[in-house]
Amino acid sequence: MKIPHSVPPLVVLLIVAAWFASMRESSRALERENVSLQKKIAESRDAIVRGNERASIVAGNPKQKREKKSSETLIRPMGEFMPTASDFNELVLINNNEGVRFNLTEACRRLETLASEMSGDELARAYTQMALIPVDAPFRNYLESMMLDQLKKKNPEFAFSQLIAKCQNEDTGPIQMGDFNKWLAKDPAAATTWYESQLAAQVFDKTLDGKTPNMVPFEAAFIMSLLASDPAAAEQRINSIPPDLRSSLGPYVWSVPKENSRAFVDLLRKSMPMEDYMSILKDNSLTEYNFRFDSETDPKVVQKNLDSLGITPEERSILLTQHFIEIAKYRSRGDKYGMPSREKFDAYRARIQAIDPSSADRATGFALQSYLEQSKTTSAQDFVEKIAMDYHGSGAGDEILLPLIEGSAGGSIAFPKERARVLATKIADGRLREEMLQKLR
Repeated sequence: MKIPHSVPPLVVLLIVAAWFASMRESSRALERENVSLQKKIAESRDAIVRGNERASIVAGNPKQKREKKSSETLIRPMGEFMPTASDFNELVLINNNEGVRFNLTEACRRLETLASEMSGDELARAYTQMALIPVDAPFRNYLESMMLDQLKKKNPEFAFSQLIAKCQNEDTGPIQMGDFNKWLAKDPAAATTWYESQLAAQVFDKTLDGKTPNMVPFEAAFIMSLLASDPAAAEQRINSIPPDLRSSLGPYVWSVPKENSRAFVDLLRKSMPMEDYMSILKDNSLTEYNFRFDSETDPKVVQKNLDSLGITPEERSILLTQHFIEIAKYRSRGDKYGMPSREKFDAYRARIQAIDPSSADRATGFALQSYLEQSKTTSAQDFVEKIAMDYHGSGAGDEILLPLIEGSAGGSIAFPKERARVLATKIADGRLREEMLQKLR
């Protein structure tokens, strides 16, 4: 501490006294914090001991409560915690006291490091023992997910068995089981043996509706592994999945080698309705991100990609229609409390026209129907009616009007029938015009 020479001696003494008082108070604060942390660790150790005693009693082999040594209450640096279940659970309890900031602490980083250093057996024991100690739900969910990610690599039998149990007993989806394909590729014999044992034990037959959606990621892994070597076996496996669950394969068959692209498309084509397999392909690596909201890929490149996959004209129409419908739903959320954007619709329609002109009218009609279905506002009614009439008046085909008319007739969209009748009178095809007017009566 430097003091200017011009300060009077009495003032200097006062400053020095104040500084010493401040230092003493800081020292006391550190002592209090140290005692508090020692208490936390001691309580954490006691909780682990009690948890282990409860586990021993359940196993029919109760242990005598050991006397706690004074050295156990000393604070250890984080680096001294070793990769063992005991240290892991101690850190869990210490970090559990951090509340909502649990994932921002040094102890949490050390837990992640320990999980990466522990063996599969050590992790499995720690995971099992964690059920016996009190941990807040958000922190427990985080820990279980982190530990299971490591266990998939080190003890996959345990990891996937736990994931199946969680899906059966909790309101969680099967997406975490999508990594089964890595185990199947690394050790096909062990992965297959384990999966067949689960089927034999009927662990997948516990859902109330009997659809067993938890099987889908496992079957998807086998299907993809057989795609090139045994297409007939791959087709047999996909046909073993209930028809109404096959469309849920999408997230698990996302990455397909280009050399297997035709075989993959053919397999989907044989096994499910066109709308279902085109929905899978729309979000598949084979379509090269061409159907995302922000895609600006040259339409010629998109055409070349669809040609390489052998996508038929009818399939292109379904694919582009699904794409425009999703865009319209997204736009409706943004426009709900403001004015609809004609400029955006024009741009999306122009892009689809450039990719496949024959699909543009149908895709636009269903996009307008979807926009209105999501918006449910008078301004949306005005918007879709005007844009449909403008496009049709500028040379678009009757397909652009049909979704709005049929949605109004069936009551699936908030579009008055009197407005739909006006659209129906614009239909150029006489037979179709009369059919639509009949539906609107």
